[in-house]
Amino acid sequence: MKILYTSENKIFSYDESDRSLTEIPCGKIAKYRETVRSIQQRKEWKTSGAGANFMGMASADMIDPDELPAHITGLGVHGDELLYAVNLEGVGSLYHRSFDPSDDVEGLVRASNEFVFGAFDVKDGKLAVSMGGERSLHIAVMDINGHYDEYTDGDTIEESPCWAAKNNGVYFSTAGYAYDRNGVVSGPRSIAYLDLDKKSMSEIIADENYDYLHVRQDKNGDLYYIRQPYGGEKPEGGITFKDVVMFPYRLIKGLFGFLNFFTTIFGGESLKTGGASANGAKAKQRSQKDMIIEGNVINAEKLDKINEANGDKTAGIMPASRVLIRRTADGSEDIIKKGVLDYVLEGDGSVIVSNGRHLLRIDRDGNETHIAKAKIAVNLNIVK
Repeated sequence: MKILYTSENKIFSYDESDRSLTEIPCGKIAKYRETVRSIQQRKEWKTSGAGANFMGMASADMIDPDELPAHITGLGVHGDELLYAVNLEGVGSLYHRSFDPSDDVEGLVRASNEFVFGAFDVKDGKLAVSMGGERSLHIAVMDINGHYDEYTDGDTIEESPCWAAKNNGVYFSTAGYAYDRNGVVSGPRSIAYLDLDKKSMSEIIADENYDYLHVRQDKNGDLYYIRQPYGGEKPEGGITFKDVVMFPYRLIKGLFGFLNFFTTIFGGESLKTGGASANGAKAKQRSQKDMIIEGNVINAEKLDKINEANGDKTAGIMPASRVLIRRTADGSEDIIKKGVLDYVLEGDGSVIVSNGRHLLRIDRDGNETHIAKAKIAVNLNIVK
């Protein structure tokens, strides 16, 4: 059996039989970045040497093609092919390709500059897919040729759809938008069910204190989902003694930052010497240290120290308050695992879990086995 997942906008296949990990190329992203790189090379004279000095441009203004916003937003399996959704600077696309990494042929299912795709679930050649614009995502059903019908609308964000195990319907996570003086605020995410035959929607699970995410249903009709505190885990709030002591320094630092910005924009020269590269390095270092995953502020470095002290060799990066739950038909709930990033169901009742560091298998009785290390593995799928 193979486990498919995405990690840092790359697609991977882990083969349990020989414990091998293979990257499956995402041709759309590779071609896009190569095109940008080629364009930049043709214009290189403007950003280096005498040409750059004449034009008033610096090489720091050039964009690294590998840093361009390109996100794999969904992954699925259709027969003997892989399906993936990608968002390239606001352009949404769905592609299909072989599992063979050496086969670089890809086919387009659908592309649009009016909407992007989120996660999707495949069943009998049809995709239950989350799609929409800048502030809203809605549920649609799409065939493998790209024809679709949209079933929901409004100021809502609807994500992670999954097909019902037996009925003609779709479960998904949904939240409405509220507007205040600070802008748009998302409400708590609940779980809803869309009956495609009746074309009606009903709320299944909701609590104003929690977000309910990544719903799935097994062949027995049991629902699985991730529950976390509404909005995710945040750093501890409040003003501390350190904040008071550091206030004058931070005030001066902020004022200097504003003056530096002003002189750079209007005077063409920074108050700092070599400030651009230093800031770039600092920003990059912070981005590697801190992450935000579905509202959870993750400090991997801090968690590593905590896990090392606790002696947990397979600990992940997600907070313990983010739990995977199984809900049976009578409404009873069991916590399957704490600290879950993503998961996928197996046919025998087992669950494969990603905690951001490892892939773990948990059987119906709660027994846990380690599968492999996997960094920030999401969009999990199984190929037998």
